[in-house]
Amino acid sequence: MLQNSHSGFRHTNISAAIREIAPTAVLVRVYPERRSVTHLFESDFYRMLIDRRTEEEVACMVRRSFGKAADWRLAHDFYLPTETLYLTPEPHQDGYIPEDDHSFGLSLRRRIAIVGGEQ
Repeated sequence: MLQNSHSGFRHTNISAAIREIAPTAVLVRVYPERRSVTHLFESDFYRMLIDRRTEEEVACMVRRSFGKAADWRLAHDFYLPTETLYLTPEPHQDGYIPEDDHSFGLSLRRRIAIVGGEQ
């Protein structure tokens, strides 16, 4: 498990901030707070094994960056390479399990916002 000290990170680029904590992360899946879980995926579609505190910090960064652009009662995927937030596919849809369709479920119809500007 990755365990780094992340207090004091100040970045204008959320992807860079997340990569300081989880260098190989490509996708962050932020579930509603009531589920109290966040998943980070690498480019090979596998979930990263990281500690809970890091998951929480990354989820807070994503929520802070997009604020009211998203309905946080639903799960969202943040794709680091394009700094784009997407609505997470439902469990029965392609992309919910990222390796199913090799797209991480990133579809234009699910796009919510891009860092620096809302959809």
